Amino acid sequence: MIFGLYHCAGESVGLIGTILKELAMPFRDIHLYAGDGLPRNTSDLAGLIIMGGPMCANAVSEYPFLFEELRLIEKIIADEKPILGICLGSQLIAKALGSRIYPNHTKELGWHPIQLTPHAAADPVFRSAPKEFDVLHWHGDTFELPKDAVQLASSNRCENQAFRWGPVTYGLQFHLEATPGMVQQWSMTPEGEAAIASAGEDRQQLLDQTPSAYAKLEPVARDIFSTYFKVAFGRLAVR
Repeated sequence: MIFGLYHCAGESVGLIGTILKELAMPFRDIHLYAGDGLPRNTSDLAGLIIMGGPMCANAVSEYPFLFEELRLIEKIIADEKPILGICLGSQLIAKALGSRIYPNHTKELGWHPIQLTPHAAADPVFRSAPKEFDVLHWHGDTFELPKDAVQLASSNRCENQAFRWGPVTYGLQFHLEATPGMVQQWSMTPEGEAAIASAGEDRQQLLDQTPSAYAKLEPVARDIFSTYFKVAFGRLAVR
């Protein structure tokens, strides 16, 4: 069973969930913000998908579930089981690997390009992706690249956008999973409006850009996610 860890009501797996269903892979939601407990016996846990959230990865006193989540991440990494982290999820993986989490020099939000590093050309998940493509960003914090990690992507606004640690642990700072409906939902909340304004972006422009930007991104995102699941969880996937 693959466990998906959620930190707030608005952050769903989006496109990831669609692909998991298409691959007939067993998946269970864990809503940490709502009091769902983490598994104590990890023998049947095949891997983790860790989603985003509005809190800082360092806020373990304010959000006690983060402390338990970090211990679980450390355990799954030690067991060499797959982990995919998105945005906050990537920061939690980096923190569990001993890296510093800190505010980025600017808030990065909206549809902006990332550039793949030369290492991505040899990576089993990213090697077929374009060298540069637009993705959805929605974050204020960033992380130091973990020791022994392979940097896979960067951007002009944020140095560390994607990494691989070992063969099956991946962290993505950006949102490949976000569908147009999710972008609209995030943008229409008071918190979303404030985040967009604080990043110097225009909400209506973001919403206007989303349909065409997502149409271009979706096949790239599908390939990245599908390849990851087949590489990391191949024994669970229906071929």
